[in-house]
Amino acid sequence: MKTSVLGFAIATALVAGVANAAEVSVKWDDVKSFTDFEAVNELKSRFEERTKANFTEYVETLGQKLPEQNKLEVTFNDVDLAGRVEPTFGATSSAFQRILDDVSYPHLVISYRYTDAQGEIISEADHVELKALAPSRNIRNVMGSSRDSLYFEKELLQDWFRDTFPNATD
Repeated sequence: MKTSVLGFAIATALVAGVANAAEVSVKWDDVKSFTDFEAVNELKSRFEERTKANFTEYVETLGQKLPEQNKLEVTFNDVDLAGRVEPTFGATSSAFQRILDDVSYPHLVISYRYTDAQGEIISEADHVELKALAPSRNIRNVMGSSRDSLYFEKELLQDWFRDTFPNATD
């Protein structure tokens, strides 16, 4: 009984927190045409779904800072994940790993539309390029990120959000 009451309280708190957020929708152009949306040592379909869900969840989290009556629509037009995929050769088989270096920076292309409660466009843009040339590879930053595989891409989205919506509340 205690666990169901606790679960209900947590669910209520989560819903209450999201209730003050703008409505956010995330769309995806053809993932097969993306520059680098490549799985490393897992099924491509599983990687794509997990990565899309991770990006979507992060954009929704950012949208919580916008007024609840507004709506934010974000479309991912292209994704080039940080690093590059290279083979590693072991004693009996080969595998792949994503190598991070200063020349393989992340690059995202998004389009967005931000509207108010009446559907009037507050701001919008098509094919906004988000990139950071030679992002900081400070191991402390990566370790502090809980080893998030999209750490550098999320930094790009966060910077875009701050620049685009400077009045968003924290």
